[in-house]
Amino acid sequence: MAQSVSNDALWEKLSEVDKKLEKLSEMQETSNLDNEQTITKSDFQKEKDEILSKLERYIQGLGTHCDSHFKVIHKNIEQLEKDTVGVYNILSCMSAILKEPQEPSARNSDDKKSYLNFKLFKLRKSSLVIAILGILVFIMTLFCMKQQNDYVLLLDEYYRQSIESIGTGGGR
Repeated sequence: MAQSVSNDALWEKLSEVDKKLEKLSEMQETSNLDNEQTITKSDFQKEKDEILSKLERYIQGLGTHCDSHFKVIHKNIEQLEKDTVGVYNILSCMSAILKEPQEPSARNSDDKKSYLNFKLFKLRKSSLVIAILGILVFIMTLFCMKQQNDYVLLLDEYYRQSIESIGTGGGR
């Protein structure tokens, strides 16, 4: 049993030593990191300043480039607004002209010219012309139908004569 007690005591001492070593290693690592950071900070400070200066120059160049584009766009917008106002003025003048009523005498003279006045009714001249043309088309259609009918009758008569002449033997 004495042997097991000594083993337990040994294991306790080893665990204490292990804990102390871990603490020392952590303290050493933190001090090493602080030293490395200070070293890297001093080394990279020059490069960081150089990069920042280059970025500032690029941003200034980009800003002036964008400003010139902005000025051109602003000019184009102003010109577009001027054109729009001009078109609006022209359209408003045209609509005012179209909204003005015509003179009543002009309307009456147009009405008198386009109608034929009979005692019982008025008749438009264009309606009269259309009616006359319609009657002419109807008469021509009837005439063509009569001619077709006469042609069919003559053809039928010729067909009968040719059959009779064949039947009597006079055709050959």
